[in-house]
Amino acid sequence: MHADEVAQSSIDFLTAIAIFMLTFAYLMIQIPSIFAPFQTHSTDLQPVAYRTGMILVEDAGWWDNSSTNQNGTDWERENVLSDDICRIGLAANKHNPSNFSELVNRGKVCLLSEKKIKRLNLTYTNQTTHNWIRDQLGLNITRTYAYNISLQYLNGTTAEPMYVPNNTHPALCIGNLIPETTEVEKMERLVAIEGDSGVGYLNLNATTNTSSVNLTLPRLSSFVVRVGAGDFREANRTADARLNVTLNNTDYNNVSVINKHNASEPGLSGLYVAGWHAFNRTVIEDYLCDSNNITIKTTFCNASYMWVNRSDWGDPVGDVSMPSAKLVVCIW
Repeated sequence: MHADEVAQSSIDFLTAIAIFMLTFAYLMIQIPSIFAPFQTHSTDLQPVAYRTGMILVEDAGWWDNSSTNQNGTDWERENVLSDDICRIGLAANKHNPSNFSELVNRGKVCLLSEKKIKRLNLTYTNQTTHNWIRDQLGLNITRTYAYNISLQYLNGTTAEPMYVPNNTHPALCIGNLIPETTEVEKMERLVAIEGDSGVGYLNLNATTNTSSVNLTLPRLSSFVVRVGAGDFREANRTADARLNVTLNNTDYNNVSVINKHNASEPGLSGLYVAGWHAFNRTVIEDYLCDSNNITIKTTFCNASYMWVNRSDWGDPVGDVSMPSAKLVVCIW
């Protein structure tokens, strides 16, 4: 083979290689666009739906009023303005065991507050609050997402959702109508529902060493009273300190469920050790009904108390006083 023929063959070979590499590079560039119509946005929607569900079921929310220097996780209270609400988590409030009056900035994971759900559902009344809820959930940052959030029975499906009712309306169903022709990411979280709850304080005033309060608490689930080390009125009268909680309902009259007093005699349960005093399970199951009137009386000591009502939202699973449901979050 002559030298010029060898050179020409080399040129032809290099030309073929160059054409192949250019063709391969072109295909690499064009393949993503070829399959683009068949790709989904699930990689974007999945983390957003998961984050939204996590905020609602694991966080208690937070409100803050800079003018009064007050804040807390109990944003569900009627006197808390919407403008002061920073987060709208639905988890039930968790109380600090070392300080009964101090709410911790976190909630009971996957235990939703019936009271918070009611507040959120009542707040959702028009397009303005619809956008406000969207912004509070971080669904208007990198892009604007549509959402639908509901509380459903465990056997509800996408085709046939079964909403947990509150009287004649769903207990929670807010957001946009779920479209049928758009890709939607759905996230479900199994939750338990805690009934309405409340916290109160019983303080002696300057003119008397006794104090009392009457409460009407339907469908009571639990009731606890706490006497702290600094709650005794007079150091020299601690032996006279007394805490009495009486239950009066339609079935029983004046059942003394908690009766504590200070005494130095052996065998008497006193108040010297500050701590919690609670109805036990026997009292709840044997005495409590759907209408309970509770009287708390204190002598020579202050007390704080907390109560939780039973909820009937959801399916009874295991503990009938704590029904279960699923929080369904749809994002698109």
